[in-house]
Amino acid sequence: AAPESFRQGMVMAVAETGRPVSCLVADAFIWFAADMAAEMGVAWLPFWTAGPNSLSTHVYTDEIREKIGVSGIQGREDELLNFIPGMSKVRFRDLQEGIVFGNLNSLFSRMLHRMGQVLPKATAVFINSFEELDDSLTNDLKSKLKTYLNIGPFNLITPPPVVPNTTGCLQWLKERKPTSVVYISFGTVTTPPPAELVAL
Repeated sequence: AAPESFRQGMVMAVAETGRPVSCLVADAFIWFAADMAAEMGVAWLPFWTAGPNSLSTHVYTDEIREKIGVSGIQGREDELLNFIPGMSKVRFRDLQEGIVFGNLNSLFSRMLHRMGQVLPKATAVFINSFEELDDSLTNDLKSKLKTYLNIGPFNLITPPPVVPNTTGCLQWLKERKPTSVVYISFGTVTTPPPAELVAL
């Protein structure tokens, strides 16, 4: 359903603007955009919103599965991904669910796996990160992809809108003695589940 909806959206955009599609920019997760761009004879430019480490694990999913296996990591959680450039300090347990443990056949896992397989076909992959964060990881991704561009982080380009503080947290924080509170912010993108907050 998603590919057809995406295709219909493009047809509508062409009809409304009277201009043909000349380039297809889409979230990297929407891997089927690669096939659509090829059918139209236009460039495909996927955008990866997360960091380079997660992108690398998806590009290397087949190699990771071949090396580690897919029957779980019990007893091997602290082994390192030292066979992937730029990932030598990442433990097996740090991998996203759906790479070598969890439900590898879920729709989400299969879509990310397919995305990692087709990204090398992209005209360019751009990512919301700094190039200088990890040279070995950046250089490896540049060797795997036709063009790899760090264009972020976006929050420095366009700060998020100010949301009114309705919780009273800032006032509560102001009433505490200096250095008596540890403040952890998850930004505006995520809110951990209550059990994870309690664990922190």
